[in-house]
Formats: sequence, structure tokens, C-alpha cells
Amino acid sequence: MSPFFLRLAFFLLLISTLSVQAQDEVLVSSLTFEGNKVTRERILLREMTFREGQSLRADKLEYHLNRSKANVWNLQLFNFVEVDTCHYVPGEIEVVVRVTERWYVWPIPFVEFADRNLREWWETKRWDRLDYGTLVTWSNFRGRREELTLHLRFGFNNQYELRYAIPYLDKAQKWGIEFQGGYRQGHEVAYATEGNKRVFYKNPNRYIRKEAFGTITPTWRPNLYNVHKLEVGFTHFWILDSVAKLQPEYFGAGENLVKYFSLEYEVERDVTDYSDYPLKGYRLEMRLRKDGFRILDSPIDIWSLELEFAKYWQLHKRWYFAHGQKIKVSSTNGQAYSLQRGLGYERDFVRGYELYVIDGQHYGLLKTGLKFALLPMRKVKLKFLKSEKFNTLPLAFYINLNFDMGYVIDNQFNQGNPLAGQLLLGGGLGLDIVTFYDISWRAEYSMNKALEHGFFVHFTKHI
Repeated sequence: MSPFFLRLAFFLLLISTLSVQAQDEVLVSSLTFEGNKVTRERILLREMTFREGQSLRADKLEYHLNRSKANVWNLQLFNFVEVDTCHYVPGEIEVVVRVTERWYVWPIPFVEFADRNLREWWETKRWDRLDYGTLVTWSNFRGRREELTLHLRFGFNNQYELRYAIPYLDKAQKWGIEFQGGYRQGHEVAYATEGNKRVFYKNPNRYIRKEAFGTITPTWRPNLYNVHKLEVGFTHFWILDSVAKLQPEYFGAGENLVKYFSLEYEVERDVTDYSDYPLKGYRLEMRLRKDGFRILDSPIDIWSLELEFAKYWQLHKRWYFAHGQKIKVSSTNGQAYSLQRGLGYERDFVRGYELYVIDGQHYGLLKTGLKFALLPMRKVKLKFLKSEKFNTLPLAFYINLNFDMGYVIDNQFNQGNPLAGQLLLGGGLGLDIVTFYDISWRAEYSMNKALEHGFFVHFTKHI
């Protein structure tokens, strides 16, 4: 074939390819936002996976619209997010993002148990072990997603804490910073663990522990789904001499006062549809922490590494499945009792063992859940309220069949605590309630491998 025909064939092939590509692309001719009366438009624009004037592959258009909607929703600034499209010209699309803003200033009074959970408090039903106070939160401060929080707690424990988070310092909205500081004091302290339950020293007539703390945390969000944090902190912690005598390893070396610096690096990748109650996507988190640097004459010298991964699937229409794994390893050179943590704290527990703590330096945790949407997420109209910030709320109910496994290694405080070094198995059936302002309730009836069972209420996130 002559060079002329080769060039002609190549030219026709190129024109054909460009034509097919042009037909398979959609131009975003306009991108507008509605309903953001307080929120700055650039905060919303930061979450979009596309821009005005950008061409998108037609087969990826739905993905971009759904992913952008989820990103805006996960800002946790809106009750509802809707993304509408209009086609007026072939090959072009207009996108409108409509949001319903929340009420951002909340003085929330609270009454809480001093125990780890409702079931633990129910065993004693001691009304003097109640905390009360107010949590004043100003979300979306200045319309820039900043958050200002004042925590005032009285009653059995006292706490005075102030936090100010600025997610965006630069024009590119990648760098931020958080400030936090406060003071805590209380009438009791857990100084030992026996039978996998905490043992307390109490004095109702005086405070036996006092703690002052402060942190500065630069943050970096280079893209939509990754966040890096570097926390620098300082702690001044005092306990009564009697506690240090009962537990010389509370701080270590029989000390009743410690002052130490801490450094923590955390990176999180969150690609879920709804970060507070995910049904689809995945989340990966890594945390490396060092408490104490052998300065200020402090016996505190601990490092720890935590890795966590969770995956969420939609199996079929109303059916969902989720599993998560978490691994923690830490130093074994003699940890302070006050800082060592195994399973049984916050959201790190095996269901069915909520009444126990399994202290240790290392642990592994597996949590699974099969969910059925008894009532899929929908809008519920409250006609007796006029404000759009309150009169329409999202509401969903999920039946949850779960199964957990855990294992703890404890080389320091395992005497008299038989659950460390055992394979922990537990699970049960629950009902999850999800509604507005990131509120999720979990009511579960669980059983462990020792056939101990009970009804538990949780307010933890994720699986």
C-alpha cells in the first residue's frame, strides 16, 4: 500500500476515534448550588468530583453525581443533599446541587452515666454516678466548616474543655489546624482490673484525680478522601497518693504526678456513602502514637500502632453486609496502667462482652454485620414544626445480625484476668435507628461464647 493511502487510513481512523470519544462524553455546561445560605460555595465546590466546563465520560456520569452527593453529605452540614441534572442541548448537562442546611448552634444539655455503658451502670443503679452539663457546639462557624465546641461537665466528674477546628487555612483548602485544651477532675479512678472488671478507688469528699491537657493538630487533606493529622499534645496528670500506693504502675515507678508530651500521626481514607452509618464503600485508618519522651522526669514512655479497615457492600436491594478488622500493637517495656488499652473501651469491643474490659498491649478485632433495611432511608415530615431545619428528618431502621471475634495479649496485668489470651466470640441480633444530625442508636441482644447474654444499647459509629 502506498504512503498516501496509509496516511489517509490513519487520518480516517483518527477522525473516527475522536468522533466516538466526543459522542461518549458529556460537557458540564453549568454547576450551581442552592440552599447554602450560610455555607460558602467554595466549601461545596471542594467536594465535587467535577467542575463546570469539564467533560465527563457518559458511562461515568452517574458515578460522579452519586460520589459528589456523598461527599457533600459527609460534610455533616446538611440534613438533605440532592443533585439534579437538566439536558437542554445534546451532549451537555446542567447540574444543580440543592442542600438543606442544619441548625448549626447547639447548646445541648446532657445527663450521662459515669460508667462505660448503660448496662454497666444498670448493675449498680447508683444515681450519684451521673454526670450532667452542656455541650455547646457551633458547627459551620463563619460558613467555612469550622467548628467551635465548649464542653462543661459537672456532677460525679467535672470537665471544662474548648476545641476549635479550622479545616481550611489556605486557598486550595488542603491545610487546616485544630486547637484543644481542657481540665478534668473526678472523685474516683480505676486503678486495677480483676476478673476483667475495673476496680475503683473512690472518695466522695475530695477529688482524687486532676488532669490538664492541650493539643495542637495540623491537618492536611490533599484530595477528597485522604486526611492526615499530626497531633502534638501535653498532659499534666495528678492522682492521690493512696492510688499510687495501691497501683504503683498507674503512672509507673510509684509516681502520683506526671507531665509528658505526646505525638500522634493519623491518616484516614474514607470512601463511604455516609460516614456515620456506611452502607457502601470502604474506610482505612492508621494511627501511630508516642506518649512520653523521657523528658520532664516522666516515667511515661509508650508507643502504639493501630491499623483499621472496614468494607461495606450492598448485596441486593435492602440487604447489606459489612466487616471490619482492627489490629493494635504497642510497646512492652512496662506500660502505665492509666494508658494501656485493650478491648472493652469505646467502640473496640466484642459484642456479648460489654460488661468486661480485656486490658492488654496488643489485640486483634473482627466485627461483621448482615443488615436488612426494615425501613430504608426516607424523609419524615413533622407538620407541627415550621422551620425546614427541623420539620423534615431522615429516618431509617435496619435489622442487624452480627458476629465478632477478638484476641488480646496482656503481658503485664493478666493476673486474675482470664479473658486475655482467649479467643473471644460473640454476636447477636440488633435494631439500628438512623436519623438526622448524625444520630445512630443500636439496640442489640448479644451472647458470648460462655453463653452469657443480655440487652445492650450503643451509640457507636460504623460496624
